[in-house]
Amino acid sequence: MGSNSKQTGLIRARKAKSNKKNLKKNQERIQKNAEILRELASESEK
Repeated sequence: MGSNSKQTGLIRARKAKSNKKNLKKNQERIQKNAEILRELASESEK
C-alpha cells in the first residue's frame, strides 16, 4: 500500500487523463460553432 500522497497523485493523474480527451472534443465543437456563427453574422450583414 502506497502513501496517501502517492495514491492521491495517481488518482488525480488518472482523472486528468480521461478528462483531457473530453476537453479536446469540446474545444473542437466550440471552434466549429464559432465559425458557423461568424458565417451567419456575415450573411445577415448583407
